[in-house]
Amino acid sequence: MSTEKERQIRKSRRVELRCILRFSSGEIEGEGTITNISTSGCRAESDINMAEGLDVQVIIFLPDQSPTIKVERALVRWVSGSAFGLNFILFFPSEQARLRTFLEHMN
Repeated sequence: MSTEKERQIRKSRRVELRCILRFSSGEIEGEGTITNISTSGCRAESDINMAEGLDVQVIIFLPDQSPTIKVERALVRWVSGSAFGLNFILFFPSEQARLRTFLEHMN
């Protein structure tokens, strides 16, 4: 997906960040590195081959934060080599609020 097209689709500001995420579905399980994130999704890289349209559960290990943030349902929106984009579909309001607070303090 072109960068211009990504910008048109995005609704939330992305923050450059490198942290670990774990993902799982009925089909795959693995770990990757987030390279940027917002309250509605992230860009990540992994050695695991992801498929566009795949539903996954995600655990995000934010730097210096405990506990982890759990996204109950995320959708793989695009895949380009080892990189992929996730759209956060469903996570508890308290988890979303923790992520929003973390991102606001990164400014």
